[in-house]
Amino acid sequence: MRHLKFAPSWLRFLTIFLLTMGILFRFSNLDGKVFWQDEVYASLRISGYTINEAKQQLFNNRVIGKESFAQFQGANPDKSLNDTIMSLAKQDSQHPPLYYIIARLWMEIFGNSVTAIRSLSACISLLVFPCVYWLCRELFNVPLSVPGVAMPAAGVAIALMAISPIHLVYAQEAQEYILWLVTILLSSASLLRAIRLEDELANERQKPDLFAIWSIYAVTLAMSLYTFIWSVFVAVAHGIYVMITAKFKLLKL
Repeated sequence: MRHLKFAPSWLRFLTIFLLTMGILFRFSNLDGKVFWQDEVYASLRISGYTINEAKQQLFNNRVIGKESFAQFQGANPDKSLNDTIMSLAKQDSQHPPLYYIIARLWMEIFGNSVTAIRSLSACISLLVFPCVYWLCRELFNVPLSVPGVAMPAAGVAIALMAISPIHLVYAQEAQEYILWLVTILLSSASLLRAIRLEDELANERQKPDLFAIWSIYAVTLAMSLYTFIWSVFVAVAHGIYVMITAKFKLLKL
């Protein structure tokens, strides 16, 4: 706490400005960009149809109009949420279902337009900012209960995330990658929180409730694994970090 500093006024102004611009960029021109191949396949999965089913209904020696594709590009009454999950299991098992379930429910409410499906990713991308803030708090060991404190590191991290080109691209694509980023940040911050709480209880010579301490991390890691399969490598990295920090603690003892 003795190292706690307020961010300079210029840094706070710059962070707010870049954050505002980043939010505006995320929601601008959602329907003006090309709806490319991967997004088309994602919409097909959300609809609950497989590629074979789409081919059988489309390629029938008749003229194909744009209306013929509508039922394969989002939520429709002919297929249910269970069909969405099963289409992934049959033909895209490397894609876990969490994003597609959320997208299916979202499109049932807001429709099947390009703006609607991309706005889901844009809304999810806003969760990156509080997650980065929490992660910086845990990294620099600053309690969340301290009011009015703006950490320079957190401000810089949020500003960089707000205008990062790769994050802006994924925030406007109908794919699961921006949700994956959110779950990585959440699981990493919750891991640091669990380690901190366990250390605090150990220093106070209290018996830690491991379930209560590690449950948030377990849930967020499970969410990450159900969003993208490469979260396995994130879990491995977390395990290596825990082992290294535990070794340093033993050396200090």
